[in-house]
Amino acid sequence: MGFDVMDRHQSSPLQPEPIIVLMLRRNVLQKLLVIAGLTAALPPYGVAEPADSLEPPQVQALRISEDEAPRPDGILDEPVWQRAPVADNFLQRDPHVGEAATEPTEVRILYTDKAIYFGIVCFDSQPQMIQATELRRDDPLDNDDSISIVLDTFHDHRNAYLFRTNPVGTRYDALITDEKRNVNAQWDEKWRSEAQINGDSWSVEIEIPFKSLRSPKAEVQTWGLNFERIIRRKNEETYWAGWTRDYEFWHVSQAGHLIQLQELKTGLRLRVKPFVIGGFTQRPGESGSDYENESQVGIEDLKISLTSSVTADFTVNPDFAQTEVDESRFNLTRFRLFFPEKREFFLEGAGIFEFGTQRRFFGFSPPELLVFFSRRIGLSPDGNAIPILVGAKVTGDTRGFQFGILDMQTRERESIPGSNFGVFRVKKKLLQRSYVGGIFTNKVVGKDDHFNRVVGADANFVLFDKMTLRGFLAKSQTSGLSGGGDALAYQGALEWQSDELNVNLERTRIDENFNPEIGFVLRKDLIKHRGRISWRPRPKISFIRQFFFSTEHQFFTRQQGFLESRENDVFAGVILESGDFMGIGAEKRYEFLTEPFSIHPRVTIPKGSYDYTDLIVFARTYSGRRVSGIFRVSTGGFFDGRILSASLGPLVKFNENFSVQVNHNYNKVTLAAGSFLAQVVNSRFNYNFTNKLLTSATVQYNNVSRGFLFNFRLNYIYRPGDDLFIVYNENRDFADGPGGLIDRVLLVKFNHSFDF
Repeated sequence: MGFDVMDRHQSSPLQPEPIIVLMLRRNVLQKLLVIAGLTAALPPYGVAEPADSLEPPQVQALRISEDEAPRPDGILDEPVWQRAPVADNFLQRDPHVGEAATEPTEVRILYTDKAIYFGIVCFDSQPQMIQATELRRDDPLDNDDSISIVLDTFHDHRNAYLFRTNPVGTRYDALITDEKRNVNAQWDEKWRSEAQINGDSWSVEIEIPFKSLRSPKAEVQTWGLNFERIIRRKNEETYWAGWTRDYEFWHVSQAGHLIQLQELKTGLRLRVKPFVIGGFTQRPGESGSDYENESQVGIEDLKISLTSSVTADFTVNPDFAQTEVDESRFNLTRFRLFFPEKREFFLEGAGIFEFGTQRRFFGFSPPELLVFFSRRIGLSPDGNAIPILVGAKVTGDTRGFQFGILDMQTRERESIPGSNFGVFRVKKKLLQRSYVGGIFTNKVVGKDDHFNRVVGADANFVLFDKMTLRGFLAKSQTSGLSGGGDALAYQGALEWQSDELNVNLERTRIDENFNPEIGFVLRKDLIKHRGRISWRPRPKISFIRQFFFSTEHQFFTRQQGFLESRENDVFAGVILESGDFMGIGAEKRYEFLTEPFSIHPRVTIPKGSYDYTDLIVFARTYSGRRVSGIFRVSTGGFFDGRILSASLGPLVKFNENFSVQVNHNYNKVTLAAGSFLAQVVNSRFNYNFTNKLLTSATVQYNNVSRGFLFNFRLNYIYRPGDDLFIVYNENRDFADGPGGLIDRVLLVKFNHSFDF
């Protein structure tokens, strides 16, 4: 069920037309769009529109010499700050849209030919109430007061850099691609942030080197610019530009302007980042323990600036020992689980390569199809590492085109032969926020010259600001299959998105033989129709911020003509002014199994048709509290039996140094073929000595497989972008009794970058 809170019978060859097909008929669609247009045209209830709201604000940075550049310490006491123009007049997006922020914010901007500096003062009438609980690098800072900066360096109104910090100077950064289509929080670059809490405010100084950014090669430049300040205790969001509720901070098209930047030395010429690893793996042997040396050296990244807007990256013998472990899950579906990419080399610039169905951001619902999914490179299907010999990537933005080229070669490991993976992606920017594009992927396996290729085209058109038409068509070809292995996949979709009304209509087809071996396909041999409408009114009730009502209908039909799955959901919820959210929903499911489905080691569901309904209660507490979390429980039918499923995810912030997060998933299933209890616990303990010395421990347990994992990671950021890691992993399997050691690994990884 797609909640999207913050925006998210018998088989027969002849079936009645699904509701979504009826909705797609012209007369119904026209009426729907008219209603959406009229709703969007009305001003939000109780909004006070400022007279100058139609013109985005602009500010000019003050150019200074290198000798005048401030050294970031969080205190704006250098005289040069007083000469800079001030960007202020922040307006609320929530709770009172269009009204002045309850606490003033002042931003000053300086720049030299090598870096840009932001000096920000966040005034606060109750400084003792300022919230600053997180020191961990790349935490989204959902629990804290924060200030965020968006820089649209190409001024293309769709792609940008995001920088965020809190009152203790913790750094979070991300890449925004196509506004909200991809927000890559794993992107990391070199920049500095230092903050101080003062008597009537908190202030921050930020230094961003131009070599950490890409921008056009022009003598005089204008960049897109926006600021967001969150006052956490008030649950208040304030923006410098684009404050209306129909847009979020990710919508770069609503940003203001940073004007008259001159003679910038942008783009990194050369960066070499080698690494060295020392460590071992211990496994039980017939006569004691066996040890395997894990020491190695390599080049994590060799970055060359080909032009100011095109960069080439190379990696040799990369290792991802420091990457966080995947969350343990128990699969109650007959489809494979989807685990996101976490490896830094693949995540940088990942938004450029995105091609496929939209991801559903709430919950764990995976995408139906991704033509390129980087986890297929260097990882086996069960998540074990396959050594990568060498890799190269070129990404850039030039003459209205965005493009990415990637090539990776893996080594042979055990029964898995070495393979070459190639991807080419291009997008042509159209209008203000639209594009057409294409993709080509190629995989060649070992000496047998087995190959798999996919070619595709896609388009995304944004019309009337709030309506999006998108679609793609892709064809795969695999050697060794009859008929050349040719198969198609396509999707057409329409979306209307505003603060009050969301409408989604989709039609997707994936052929049975469609086979993107460098991609991800949830299920094949399907024709899917999806329709979803959500209405989110804001009532005149003091303690309620917004109601939420939605209904979603999905139909999955086999290409032979019979209905395989049907999902009909309704949901109602309320967001309180406190920031808490709660809701209730119902899900009606139909599944036709053409073959038995093993859901548990000792329970198999027979083939046949199943029709069942369950109820859901969901709650999420406000993240600004020291104790917050989510709770979800569902109960009702499940295939030919019943299920009680509950998820509990508390997060406790003891102070800015220590936090604990536990996710407990409980499933009690009773079926005709048998009953079972499945529980998965994922726990994470963070202790951060400073925002440069971070430790975390992860504990996972699955009662079905009796698997236990302990992971400890120490990360010392001895300078921005360079790290020392100490990692310890221990895997155990208690299925055959106590002990059950599978392996334990101790690694020390050190990297250091050299910039030229």
